[in-house]
Amino acid sequence: MKKTIVGILTLALLGLLANASTLDTTKATTTWTAYKTEAKTPVGGTFDDIKYKFGKKTDSIAGLLEGASATIDPLKVNLGDSVKNKNVKDFFFSHFKKGGIKVTFKNVIEGKDQGTILAVVRMNEKSVKVPMQYTIADGKFTATGVIDILEFALNDAFKKLAVGCHDLHEGLTWSQVAISFSAPIK
Repeated sequence: MKKTIVGILTLALLGLLANASTLDTTKATTTWTAYKTEAKTPVGGTFDDIKYKFGKKTDSIAGLLEGASATIDPLKVNLGDSVKNKNVKDFFFSHFKKGGIKVTFKNVIEGKDQGTILAVVRMNEKSVKVPMQYTIADGKFTATGVIDILEFALNDAFKKLAVGCHDLHEGLTWSQVAISFSAPIK
């Protein structure tokens, strides 16, 4: 009788693990959306050089994301437009202190098709904790949060971007930037 119960429990556990959701990390993407003009017109982009490192526990989304990190070369910015790329690179990212951008996920809480993550964003040699919310819908995991550029001691770089793009931004460059990480569910 004991062997039968142990066998049933083992099969049930294997069934749960087989149905556990995780992420297809080979198709992970990181994007950002900055804003310009009084109408808060979005300007979206990504980076062409992002190195991801994921957690060792691949049996759940939380296990995969806890301690995961992304290391980003900000000079490889990609807005899908060579003029915008040059402006953002020359007026903003080239004024960073050394070190690039690094994002590390901590305190991942996994609920039913939603959860939270604390992203520690290191940029310009300053770290800021950024709360992110995530959802799972239509076979896709998407985590979003908002950073404020001025929290990273980037006031001078931000001013250079605002002045350099003054006419293109109709006199207003917002310091808030939406950040997003996504990957398909597998």
